[in-house]
Amino acid sequence: MMRDENKRFQSRIGTMQSLKTAILVLTAFLHSASCSSEGSLEPNNPSAEHLSYPDKAVVHWQSIASWSEETIRQAAEASIMIIPIERCFSPESTPIIERIKQLNPEMKIIGYRTLLSVDILYPDTTYLRNNLPYVLDYYEAVRGNWGWTTENDTIFIWPGQIMLDPIDSGSLDTDLIDRMVNLIAEYRQSYGNLDGIMHDYFMYDAYLNPYARETMIGDVDFDEDGIRHEDDADEKALFYEWQKEYVRAIRSRFGSDFIEIGNGRPPQEDAELAGLLNGIFYELYPNNPWGKTDRDGLLRLLENQREGYLLPALGRTWSLCTNEKGNLHGNNYFCMLSSLLADCMYTELSNSYVFRGWTLDISTGPPRSAALVEGRMDSILTVRRNFELGEVRISFESSGRRIETIFESFVE
Repeated sequence: MMRDENKRFQSRIGTMQSLKTAILVLTAFLHSASCSSEGSLEPNNPSAEHLSYPDKAVVHWQSIASWSEETIRQAAEASIMIIPIERCFSPESTPIIERIKQLNPEMKIIGYRTLLSVDILYPDTTYLRNNLPYVLDYYEAVRGNWGWTTENDTIFIWPGQIMLDPIDSGSLDTDLIDRMVNLIAEYRQSYGNLDGIMHDYFMYDAYLNPYARETMIGDVDFDEDGIRHEDDADEKALFYEWQKEYVRAIRSRFGSDFIEIGNGRPPQEDAELAGLLNGIFYELYPNNPWGKTDRDGLLRLLENQREGYLLPALGRTWSLCTNEKGNLHGNNYFCMLSSLLADCMYTELSNSYVFRGWTLDISTGPPRSAALVEGRMDSILTVRRNFELGEVRISFESSGRRIETIFESFVE
């Protein structure tokens, strides 16, 4: 229900901090790797001979309107392009997207959408109406669902980003889901340009950026039963279930081939949620905030790419590895080889989720074997996979630190 517009509204600025640190719970796969000398992992989609390898994904959190023809050409080499959903529905973006699809008719356009939040409006709403109309219409669609503290202060998930309340009278607010999905459907019908959504991000309970939380007066209590959110198991269960119901509603509206990709910890751990999604976005792969070592990150990736964990769309799953701090000898190369081992995609980023083109170039050809895990967790563990033109190999010492990341070409 809409609360008094004159209640305290405090806009806050500050730099975004890392997600809270948590310990990655290793799966049974990791235990089996430590107990056996070797094991084989079947590829997620071994018959996908039509794909280029390595399989690329463009990730770009800003406008694409100023992209040069060369950037457009390089973007068209990818299988998917993830941009903010309001950029998918923008007159500024339309000619760029059309040009990319002309170069690559198979390109899938994915809209990045924050899951339970809304940005504070830009002062220039005339610009928004003409160029980013979805921003205005989404703001109005969720205006009645701002989260308020017990002291009537606005709940911010990040500085400048208001958290929404997904609970109404002790139940899931399905009306909010309907409004959000209906708006996407209306814009998709008008613009096209949307083959899927990347949800950022799934939460077991409401995570608030520490800076935003410290400056907020009062406690979070979405169901208004007098129990703080962090102490209310029933409320947290409803909060998490709303997110799954939203995913189900999108699937019901847009069909089985609409691509849904999830960010956050839950898709990597909860098989029920993963079974509703078509891919996982591995932000800051391999560690994110909860993985201890690079080895943990790769083994988790392989485990989550196993058949049956994610729901395929268009004949495949759509997971991708990303690390904005990578370089030729660092994480981007590790992301690329990890994606080859696990049958997912990789991206190259500059600064904070900006695509400027590709710097890594290897030719592997299609896979000729499953990924093979050799060795032990308490000594040297190696993951390898043969491709038509060479072998991908990543090895770790007992601490989990990388000691070898290589593509060994069979071609002289």
